[in-house]
Amino acid sequence: MPSKIKTLNNKICRMCESTKFFKVINLGNHPLVNSLIEKKKIKFKDPVFPIELMQCKKCKLVQLTKIIDAEEIYKNVDYLYFSSDMPSLKKYFKDYSLDLEKRFLKKNDLVVEIGCNDGIMLENFKKKYKILGVDPATNVVLRTLKKKIPAIPEFFTKNISYKISKEWGQAKLIYANNCIAHLNDLRDFMSGITNLLEKKGVFVFECNYWGGMVKNVNYSLIYHDHFSYFSLDTWIKFAKKYKLNIFDAVVTPAQGGSLRVFLSKSKYKKTRRFKKLIKEEKISNLNSFKTSLKYKENVLNTANKLKNIVINLKKKGKKIAGYGAAAKGMTILKCSKIGNKLDYFVDDSPAKQGYFSPVDHIPIISRKKAQNKLPDYFIILAPNYSKEIIEKEKNYLKKGGKIIVPDKEITII
Repeated sequence: MPSKIKTLNNKICRMCESTKFFKVINLGNHPLVNSLIEKKKIKFKDPVFPIELMQCKKCKLVQLTKIIDAEEIYKNVDYLYFSSDMPSLKKYFKDYSLDLEKRFLKKNDLVVEIGCNDGIMLENFKKKYKILGVDPATNVVLRTLKKKIPAIPEFFTKNISYKISKEWGQAKLIYANNCIAHLNDLRDFMSGITNLLEKKGVFVFECNYWGGMVKNVNYSLIYHDHFSYFSLDTWIKFAKKYKLNIFDAVVTPAQGGSLRVFLSKSKYKKTRRFKKLIKEEKISNLNSFKTSLKYKENVLNTANKLKNIVINLKKKGKKIAGYGAAAKGMTILKCSKIGNKLDYFVDDSPAKQGYFSPVDHIPIISRKKAQNKLPDYFIILAPNYSKEIIEKEKNYLKKGGKIIVPDKEITII
C-alpha cells in the first residue's frame, strides 16, 4: 500500500452539483476494507480515513463527500474481490443475463459490461454476441482475459467510450453491476453511456439501494469503496439530464438488496413494477432527511446491541470467529468496535487466505483449516450470504455451534 494515500473532498453533489448537504451519520475512521495485510506488514500501523454519510439538500442523493481516490482502491493495489469466488453468483448472473438476452438482444449485437470483474456474467453472452469488458483493476482483468473474454483495464469514462465506439461500434446492451457506487464522476460516466449506446440500445445497472438499507437497517454497505447510496427517485431526475428514459426497475436479492434499473434513449413502455417502486418510495418518504435521521438512530442502536452481545460472550470465555472477510463485515466490526474480539476469520476466497484484517490484524484462514479449532460462535460478516452460510454449516450447528447474524435484530442461531 502506498505510504501516502490520496483523498478528495467534494464540494458539490455528484449528481446535481448542489453545494448544500445534511449530515446523516458519522461512522468514524475506518481502514480501507479490501486492503488486507500481508504477515510481514502487520508490524506497521495501517492508515484510517473518515466515513461520514451526507445527503444532498437538493436532489437527496446520499453520499460520501470525503473520499479516497479510486486509483488507490483499484489501481495502486491488487483488488482482492473476485466474483467467481462468491457462492451462488454464477446462477444469479446466468438468470440475469438470460432475461437481458430475451428482452433486448439479437445475434452479433455488441454487449459491453462495465466493472466486469473476472468475466463471470459476460461469459454468458460469449457464444452469440460481440462482447467487451471494462474494469479498472488490472489483476482482475487478467483473469477475464484468461477466459478468452476481451477486456480493458480502465475506468469507464466519456473518453474511453469514444475509443470503444470508434473500434467496436455502438453497443446494443451496456450493463454495470455494483460498480456505479464506486464512481466519483457520475456525470462523465453518464456522458460516456450516452455516447456508446445505440439509439434503441439499453443500459442496465445494479447498485446499492438506499430503500433497502433504511428498511433493513443495513449499514454494512457503507465503506470507502461506495461513494453513493441510491434511490430510484434520484436516478429518475439524473437520467433526464442525459436524455435517458428509465422504463423498468426492480429490487433484487443481490448484495442483500440491490436496485436494478433499465434505461434507454428510446421510449420503452414503463413496467408495472417500476411504477410500484416509485409509489413505495413516495409513501415511505424515503428521500426525506427525517428518514435519514431515523436510519442513523437505528444503525447506532443495532451496532451497540451487537457490541454488547460479543463483549458479554468474550467475558464468558467464548471463542468467536468471523465468517467471511468481506468489505461489508469490516464496516460491521468497526462500527460495533469488536474487530479485535475475533480469534480469526474464515473465508472461501483463496485470494484472501493467509492475509490479516486491516488495523486489528486478525488472521484469515480457510474453512477447512478452521475445522480443527472451531469457535463457539461464528459471526457472519458476509451478511448477504447468510442463508447459504447457515445451510452450509448445518453440521456445525448440530454439534452445538452457534451463529450470530448481524441483521437489525442480531439473530443468534
